[in-house]
Amino acid sequence: QFKKVFIVIFCVCVFTYLCLDYNLRTKLLRFRDGFDFKARVDDTVSINEAYFVDTPGCRMPKFDVMDDTIGQFINNPKPYTCQKPRPLFRPSETEPAVLVLGMTNEDLWDHYSIDDWSVVHCNYTMYIRRTDMILAHSKSVPIKFAKKVQLPLPTEIVCIECFNHKNISFNNDCHFFVPPKKPRKKQPESASANRTKERISVMILGIDSVSHLNFLRQMKKSSAYVREKLNHVEMWGYNKVGDNTFPNIVPLLSGLDEQELNISCNPLHKKRYDNCSFIWKRFHNLGYLSTFAEDVAYLGAFNYMRPGFKEQPTDYYLRPYVLVMEASHGHNFVVNLNLCLGSRRTADVLFEYIKQMVPLLSQHLFFSFFWTTSLTHDFFSLPALLDNTLMDQLKQFHESGVLNRTVVLLLSDHGMRWGSFRRTYQGMMEEHQPLMMLLYPPWMKQRYPQAIANLELNAHRLTTPFDVHATMLSLLDLDNLEANELHQRAVELEDPDSTLPRGISLFLPVPEVRTCEQAGIAAHWCTCHQRRVLPTNDARVQRAARYLVRLINNRIKSSPQCRTLYLNAILQGLIAAPHSKFYNNISTEYSVEITMRLQTKPGLAVFESTVRMTGYDILLTGTISRLNLYGSQSYCLDDPSLKMFCYCH
Repeated sequence: QFKKVFIVIFCVCVFTYLCLDYNLRTKLLRFRDGFDFKARVDDTVSINEAYFVDTPGCRMPKFDVMDDTIGQFINNPKPYTCQKPRPLFRPSETEPAVLVLGMTNEDLWDHYSIDDWSVVHCNYTMYIRRTDMILAHSKSVPIKFAKKVQLPLPTEIVCIECFNHKNISFNNDCHFFVPPKKPRKKQPESASANRTKERISVMILGIDSVSHLNFLRQMKKSSAYVREKLNHVEMWGYNKVGDNTFPNIVPLLSGLDEQELNISCNPLHKKRYDNCSFIWKRFHNLGYLSTFAEDVAYLGAFNYMRPGFKEQPTDYYLRPYVLVMEASHGHNFVVNLNLCLGSRRTADVLFEYIKQMVPLLSQHLFFSFFWTTSLTHDFFSLPALLDNTLMDQLKQFHESGVLNRTVVLLLSDHGMRWGSFRRTYQGMMEEHQPLMMLLYPPWMKQRYPQAIANLELNAHRLTTPFDVHATMLSLLDLDNLEANELHQRAVELEDPDSTLPRGISLFLPVPEVRTCEQAGIAAHWCTCHQRRVLPTNDARVQRAARYLVRLINNRIKSSPQCRTLYLNAILQGLIAAPHSKFYNNISTEYSVEITMRLQTKPGLAVFESTVRMTGYDILLTGTISRLNLYGSQSYCLDDPSLKMFCYCH
């Protein structure tokens, strides 16, 4: 009898331990990796009868900017300030390499309890770029504290530290300057003789991780200013071509996909991107100046887990300054990056740089690349905090005349890639549909009416970063926008015997028959498919889920420190069939794409991917995305391509 009681008690204890242990781990992991709240309303696939794109080659469902379902994911983020001492100095707006005192006597007393300037002394240190990761600096040079400090010419980056009468440092800050420079090359006279008189600057103004609809949703003032005040076209059919920033930036700047770039200039082996054919080199050859500026160095497009550039790629380059600031003044680190650099918001550093560039942009031909990441990369609603800043910058461009001599590509790389909203059907679609607006000078509509008419036509055609690259190439020579030239090239695009180019200038009519495959968009990123929900117990979904888990385990089997993953749950299954106008006339078996969202154990990782099924064949299309944070689960593995799959022992 005693043995039976003991066995029963033992079994109950083991069962209880296992249940409690599993539930406890489950709750902890859900709390850590899923800190973004769950939807309060069940997400259902509700597709409006209207479409962003409705052509024989692509049918892209239209979604609302705002409705009750979306509203639950939006919060009103509180503006924040960076609690650091105010800068003593600011760069002069009129004199090169001059710092001007930015405080009154009262400010000095209020902030630093200093009532006598004569007791203050300062030292400055200048920084010079060697490579993307290495900076050289001068010795610390003493200077007299004054209302105006003249630095050696040409100075681009300087840090200044000031001390009180007790020789205690009370202020340390860094500043940048944008001195006038000459173009690297002059346009050959033989080339300019046959060229139209008009020449135009090109600017990419990028906002990381913002879909077209989320831009309208979160940045209402900026979008209203563009729509009411500026000549523009919104590209509603703009579709990303890769997972994260890099595979969407590369087509934009080179016209190549990531794999083609690696083959063409071998940057990973050579440990540099210097030999790659980026578009700013084409503008250099025509006598343009160039700028490349990002507000986050750590997550730089060519530097995050990548080798970057050995030589400075453009004439003006913000990265060295941001490197200095991140190392010595970065704070308020949230998720992936610093929200503050000293007393400034990180995003404001970039826009201060742009403001200093405006006089040069107003006078010279430029190719400019400006990219902000800090306020938009990790949070669905935080772009709202950038709204006023962006609107003010667009106003300055407009009022200074920059927009009268520049085509501005206001765009993003993709939508929000993780979080609660991303787990909805609309969130998945928006992630694949980044912002893309083209702002053009008013005179272009009168001078090149056919080009602008084609641009407006393409607002509801399937377009990609490859097309934006082709558009910038066409702006190298404005003869490309003449009506006769456009007509000849349009006829070539409509030729049924010719192959459509992957990149088509937006000043040409993008053919209606264009499909994702022709545009260089993998099935997993294509938003043209007619999708419908499948039950999670559908045989095709079950088969696809087992295939995906097996594929993940194959990738990590060479890393024994990672545990084998098992299918825990299938969260959603969607089927995407070819357009009905195509497969209704096909007698042979056609492929379907199954997009599934599943959860694995241990670790409760949530993955999403698309597989293509043709009869008994099954194949992964695109990449596998992880939709929740892996945090410390993959601490034992350094390989960036495998970390999201690994659950360490």
